Amino acid sequence: MATQAIPNQTVSLQDAELTPFERGDGLPLFIQPANPRLTYDYAYFRDWYWDHAPAIDQLLSEVGALVFRGFAMRNTEEFDGLVANYDSMASGYSGGATPRGQLGENVFEATSTPARVQIALHQEMAYLPIYPQRLIFFCRMPCINGGETMLGDMRRLTAALDQKFVGQVERLGVLYTRNLRDKNISTGNPLLDPIHKSWQDAFLTEDQDEAVKEAKAVGLGAEWLDDGSLCVTYLGPGLIEHPRTGERLWFNQLQTLNLGPHNTEKYDMYERQYGATGRFPFAATLGDGTPLTSGQAQALADTGDRIAVEFPWSGGDILLIDNYRVAHGRNTFTGLRDVQVALLG
Repeated sequence: MATQAIPNQTVSLQDAELTPFERGDGLPLFIQPANPRLTYDYAYFRDWYWDHAPAIDQLLSEVGALVFRGFAMRNTEEFDGLVANYDSMASGYSGGATPRGQLGENVFEATSTPARVQIALHQEMAYLPIYPQRLIFFCRMPCINGGETMLGDMRRLTAALDQKFVGQVERLGVLYTRNLRDKNISTGNPLLDPIHKSWQDAFLTEDQDEAVKEAKAVGLGAEWLDDGSLCVTYLGPGLIEHPRTGERLWFNQLQTLNLGPHNTEKYDMYERQYGATGRFPFAATLGDGTPLTSGQAQALADTGDRIAVEFPWSGGDILLIDNYRVAHGRNTFTGLRDVQVALLG
């Protein structure tokens, strides 16, 4: 058994070395094989992973994000096979906001958001009543420049924000409004078309009645607009109690879905495109409809930047995240990048 002493950690894994990420105060924790067979024998690795599943779960609870590096994992089929034993979300990605294609029975693209657009720290699908408790990513192909996944400890963010603001968000919740366009009507902007999701792609149907049915099935309000778009709404919590630790943690997408001067480049592009109609693809306000002040939005963005940890991918990496404890994002990049994800219950 090869292990390395790690502060506040009580779990070790047979035939694995555990190393905290030095640039992230231990987040994520890297797990690497000490047994050579784990580097080339996929079936052996898969069995090892599930034999150690209780210890992996405990490590995840303690750290929040784990990177398995150097193990036998080469392609989407093997990744799909590894995650098959997990409980997946029954609703899949129905109603999801980001553009992503399905690659396997349980596997999706992490995102197909254009490479030049940075994705801020967020907790997956917090804008829906149904969301994954954990995420598991697989890097089939890292890019040459950029494309790092960012991680952020939500305990640190919750504590670092102004507590009066945190209390306001917890008391009022967060109101999400998303305008899903008809896929047959282009925005006229090649950068916005893949970002401004269509209702057909969001609910995997061409039938308007079925789209409304699917929206209501995942707990959304739904209304057709005169331009053929579907407006969906959801009043969600601002904070949530972690189901295992009982901690009250920031859990929303105010930073990602709230457009304003704090994200100037993105805001200017959306303002030019949608300002005349006011029908932005997404918006997030306090639960009573009150927009964040510019100071609140800027403080939230700045705090997210301060706690963000970036690590470069290596081909074959597997990243397991506690979606309550750790938010994730993506840096801009150039070249090809193939990172895949499974949404876990």
